[in-house]
Amino acid sequence: MTLEVLQTESAVAAPLPRRADFWRASRRNPGLMAGALIVVFMVAIGVLAPLLGTIDPAEINPAFRNKKPGAERTIRTDEGAETRLVHRFGTDTLGRDIYSRTVYGARVSLIIGVTVAIISVGIGLIIGLIAGYIRWADGVIMRVMDGLM
Repeated sequence: MTLEVLQTESAVAAPLPRRADFWRASRRNPGLMAGALIVVFMVAIGVLAPLLGTIDPAEINPAFRNKKPGAERTIRTDEGAETRLVHRFGTDTLGRDIYSRTVYGARVSLIIGVTVAIISVGIGLIIGLIAGYIRWADGVIMRVMDGLM
């Protein structure tokens, strides 16, 4: 055997790691990227709600009922300094800031969504275990699911 035969290189490229392959396939799917962007945006709003919401969402101010978006008001602090507050989305019939309520509402929506997903996985796991362990239960569960559909 000659030295030349041992030193030849293979023309086949090394396979990509699974993570890189998944990322490459994900970037080509616009629906997945749009959904991921929306989820990241909602989580960011929920986490940053105290920084984004400048006015207390539960504060009721009857003097500022049904104001248009962009309405401004000035409040005085205990030290005598004046602070200008802008109602970006306006106010509702009780004078509450709609923007702050929307931002803080993102937190509630995320908590509800995660809770429902966890409960659904738990229920599905229990039903799947029952269907897999008890043979006749699989048929009954399938007929119930067919009826629900």
